[in-house]
Amino acid sequence: MNIVISAGGRFHAFHLAHQMYKRKALKKLFTFSCEQKDFNIIPQKYIKNIKYLGNIDKLFLKLRLNKIISPSYFNYYKDNLFDLSVKSEINNLNNIDIFIGWTNYFINTFNAIRPKCTLVIAESGSAHIKEQQELLSDEYKKWGIKSSPIYQKTINKMTQEYLLADYIMTLSSFSYKSFIKWGISEKKLLKVPCGIETEFFISPPDNFYKRGLLGQGDTNTGLLASVNTELMPPVKPFRVIFVGLINIRKGIPYLLQAWDLLKIPEDKTELLLVGTVNKDCVNLISNITKKNIIVYGSTDRDTLKKLYYSSSVFVLPSIEEGFGMVAGEAMACGLPVICTTHTGISDIIKNNTHGFIIPPYNPEVLAEKIEWCYLNQDKAQEMGKIGKEHIKNFGWDNYGDRVYTLYQEILKQKCTHEKNISCRVL
Repeated sequence: MNIVISAGGRFHAFHLAHQMYKRKALKKLFTFSCEQKDFNIIPQKYIKNIKYLGNIDKLFLKLRLNKIISPSYFNYYKDNLFDLSVKSEINNLNNIDIFIGWTNYFINTFNAIRPKCTLVIAESGSAHIKEQQELLSDEYKKWGIKSSPIYQKTINKMTQEYLLADYIMTLSSFSYKSFIKWGISEKKLLKVPCGIETEFFISPPDNFYKRGLLGQGDTNTGLLASVNTELMPPVKPFRVIFVGLINIRKGIPYLLQAWDLLKIPEDKTELLLVGTVNKDCVNLISNITKKNIIVYGSTDRDTLKKLYYSSSVFVLPSIEEGFGMVAGEAMACGLPVICTTHTGISDIIKNNTHGFIIPPYNPEVLAEKIEWCYLNQDKAQEMGKIGKEHIKNFGWDNYGDRVYTLYQEILKQKCTHEKNISCRVL
């Protein structure tokens, strides 16, 4: 089986490519987000890195051109340039069984790849783009944000890609159902949960039992909080941790509302927000007055691991989340997870066993579950231990096995002209 993958951003594309390489199925990965470390797991000859686009991306961020050019407008044309570049490179390839194109990146490549391959799969990391637009538009209105959350030309492009592809790969039941809602036939849909970097996160950090200072984060709002915390003090504070972009999509307003509703001691609790603050949440974050809410900013993987291990419970209150890999990381570190039904991780955790699955938009229920974890810390820790064992079944190699088996099946059925697929979901 020969597989070509095309993805402008990193997403989980490099993990997918690595898994296919390990199974001798990777023919080429097209990207503009390659890093030197990637060549340690995938030989360079299998990667076509379109460097000039990566440089343009970095320059846009470095010069802060977002102040004069809309990021949505910039990304639309940059992503189209990537698509056109891949289209020209495809002419050099033959004997392709499956082309996997990340949605938003292959509408121009399609006409070039279609005669050369048996199957075209659109890889969707999130819900149907119109579902995203609907959910986010409602939230923007609710919180008084006037701008449109998604560029209309991007919506038009992605909906066309959905129609062109033979199949659409989703990562969760939430995403899967969103495509059905917007008119995509179930026969066209695939579903395999994303992988988690379990091997790295399962083992405790170095010096875990020594007291020390966690490194400072970096935030684009200037609201950096220096976290002088001990990795494993004799009595650590009850710490709730969120990891991800701090924005409307992730449900941050509801998390802050829930925190205000809690009736637990402020001097014994902390809410730790780890990630870059998006402009749609800048005003909200600026109005924080509670001393036990820490805006940490983005950080490196090793420090993130320390932050997980120094926390008590992980929350992911998203209103739209394709999967929620960070929740799986937190589980691997032994934390109980509280997530909404609009996240993919809700497919993996068992409610009341590994944590809690709650409805979105509901700060009252979120507060109730956080408070339960505070009042029942031994039971919450036991949930975390059970989840730590459970998440071992969702490492990247497990993901590779699932997705490779599914590729084999649909390719075989295509080649034998079978019309019905007996099993599309693994």
